[in-house]
Amino acid sequence: MDPIGALTSLVPTWYLIPFAAVAILGLIGGAILDLYSSGITLVSIGLPVKRHVAASIDGVIMAIGTIYIVWFAGSFFLPFQGFLITLGVPIATWSAIFVADVILRKRDYVERDLFNPAGIYGAWNFRSLLLVAFGSVIGWGFVTNSFAGWLSWQGYLLGVIGGKDGAWAYSNIGVVIALAIGFVGHILLSRKRIKIQES
Repeated sequence: MDPIGALTSLVPTWYLIPFAAVAILGLIGGAILDLYSSGITLVSIGLPVKRHVAASIDGVIMAIGTIYIVWFAGSFFLPFQGFLITLGVPIATWSAIFVADVILRKRDYVERDLFNPAGIYGAWNFRSLLLVAFGSVIGWGFVTNSFAGWLSWQGYLLGVIGGKDGAWAYSNIGVVIALAIGFVGHILLSRKRIKIQES
């Protein structure tokens, strides 16, 4: 029940100082890498700022989230679980699009065109972006998220299969539906385009 308290009874007291230092520095190092990575992601999707500014924006967002969870949320686990369910739906759609794209392609990507907005892939893949949006809207409609009050809007399509109190209410079937939408949708919408790109 109390692993840190148990540790104090198993090791000498002086050992807790290097243990705490390693644990804290490990968390700080992980946080720095995460902020750096998410800053690069913001820059790569087109945010017109320098990398250190993008990392600072992410740092502010993380600080606000931490303040909310520590001082305002009733518990950490329930809002976090609700956040994961909410995030799981668009990630499921995106993952399915990625798998379908790998299956459809017979040749490797032309690497130089991946970095060229005028290349064969273009600057934006609007089909895939719209598919992620569509899969997310439908998927969120089929998940029940009672872990945080601000997520209670989800499940708006569950009436089709029994409502928010029905047999399917807590199955998170919306994630599976989002996977299917991403996979089948990408095959239907992008098959011809991929053939043209590979020709």
